[in-house]
Amino acid sequence: MTGTASHWSLILARRDELADDLAQGRRLLSHWAGASMVMAAGAAVYGLVLGMWHGTVLTLYVAVKLPLVLLLTSALTMLLSYVVAVLLGLGLRFGQVANLTSLALASASLLLASLAPVAWLFTVSLPEPSTAARLAHNLLYLLHTGLVGACGLVGCAVLWRGLQRMRPGAANLRAVFAAWVLAFALVGGEVAWALRPFVGSVYYPVAFVRRDALHGNVYEFIFTEIVPYLWSRR
Repeated sequence: MTGTASHWSLILARRDELADDLAQGRRLLSHWAGASMVMAAGAAVYGLVLGMWHGTVLTLYVAVKLPLVLLLTSALTMLLSYVVAVLLGLGLRFGQVANLTSLALASASLLLASLAPVAWLFTVSLPEPSTAARLAHNLLYLLHTGLVGACGLVGCAVLWRGLQRMRPGAANLRAVFAAWVLAFALVGGEVAWALRPFVGSVYYPVAFVRRDALHGNVYEFIFTEIVPYLWSRR
């Protein structure tokens, strides 16, 4: 816990010190491990609220699954991000790339944790889950999607500042950043859809991983199920 608190401090209040270490290639393994712990801790806090509408079991499931989504997204995009940086001549070490991707997700996770009380207040004001509560489910789903998306944008801003700090004025900096963000969106969306650290369904029983986990994707679900239903309720 002490190490996690120390890295909270680095991310929140001592960003210049952290940026200098990353730019100079110092303590890369330590910083990566610390950012990963912060990422997991912040996501677990938000996960407790994200799954609470459907009861204790889903609450505990999502408190485990949301950190897994972020950790797996970071791990799966790390190598791709490094390859892109090498191909576009950015000259970053693998450890630096790993830290930048983890730092972006850790920052987003910290912000998510700070928004957990807001999501909790909205959740406890809703009716109990049932097939008649589909509107409540959809609104809650979109609320969490919006909060997660907004925190993801903050994480992207942290990533952009980190890249600028490490390679100021590099010719292909924007191209590398765009490729990394696209990888985050695609990989993160698919990992999240497979594990489904969501608010639960009003039609399906609670399960850690559903049998249809690999069917469809999160973007298809939002634009073919959630949005049309809300639009029809106007």
